[in-house]
Amino acid sequence: MSSLTEDAITFGKYKDLTLTEMLRDRKYCAWLVQQDWFENQYAFLYNRVLEYNPREYFVTHEHLVIEDNLDLTVEEFFESYEYFNLTPLEDLEIELSREEMLCYEYYLGMIDLLKNKIVPGTANPYDIKAPTSWLKKFEKKYGIPRETFKEFINSYELPNLPYIVEDIKKMGGIEYKGARSYLIAKENSLKQEAFWEDKLKEKYGEDVGNQFAFRGCVFDAICITNKVLYEMKINISDFSEEQHKRYVTTLGTSYNMLYLIGTDCVINMKKRRVYTSNLGKYYAYILKIPSLKNPSKFDKVVETYSVKEVRDVLKYI
Repeated sequence: MSSLTEDAITFGKYKDLTLTEMLRDRKYCAWLVQQDWFENQYAFLYNRVLEYNPREYFVTHEHLVIEDNLDLTVEEFFESYEYFNLTPLEDLEIELSREEMLCYEYYLGMIDLLKNKIVPGTANPYDIKAPTSWLKKFEKKYGIPRETFKEFINSYELPNLPYIVEDIKKMGGIEYKGARSYLIAKENSLKQEAFWEDKLKEKYGEDVGNQFAFRGCVFDAICITNKVLYEMKINISDFSEEQHKRYVTTLGTSYNMLYLIGTDCVINMKKRRVYTSNLGKYYAYILKIPSLKNPSKFDKVVETYSVKEVRDVLKYI
């Protein structure tokens, strides 16, 4: 950092980075404003974090309470629904990175797709289906990992598409379970992250950084002392090839990568081994890889790894 200013970050995971970068990490900021030391020692930054509302740059209409507006016509719904009236990309008054602009461009396009599915005059115009494989299409179109898109909507507190589909279906009195499934999946993911974060802290203490930001990447966990990067996935099939390439490019081959799968499996990329306390589950998955219709490159790699049953996977982190 060349100079000390009021908005200089001199602590924590965003030390020597910008306030803008820190504000994008909504989970970290939510934690930060709960810390007494932050409010007492960094009053200027505390107030900037507290007053920052990223949604206001994107959402121009007030929230529409659908249950109270069931008498709206389709045309009136189009005019009043906040997510059908987001700020166009060219009119945004917030600075976005190139990748974030592509994420927002895609986000707007997917919302337009949902809007076009609502056809006035049909039996129930709000009975629409959620788009399929939209994250996979995003990766294919832009060559950007889906995790980047997820980080984008989290950074600016924008709803994921399942929430928007749920809102639209509510207009037609339809209960949509897709958003609830997404919520359950997200809750399970957060629980899994918390499990591994606790175990890594117990073993390595302050040598482990969680949700560590570096050169445009946010690593689930990293131990710089031991040169080990940890990535947490609910299932083996959640592996992202683009994310893996990006991390290797950023950190170089001197770092080993351990994939922490569920709470019962550790995949050591350097040793080419799968350690698990649930041998049947993971061995069965690896055995079926040759018959998968579209196996990922990670599947093909793991297929060649040796699988070892262990009592305690925590010994292998």
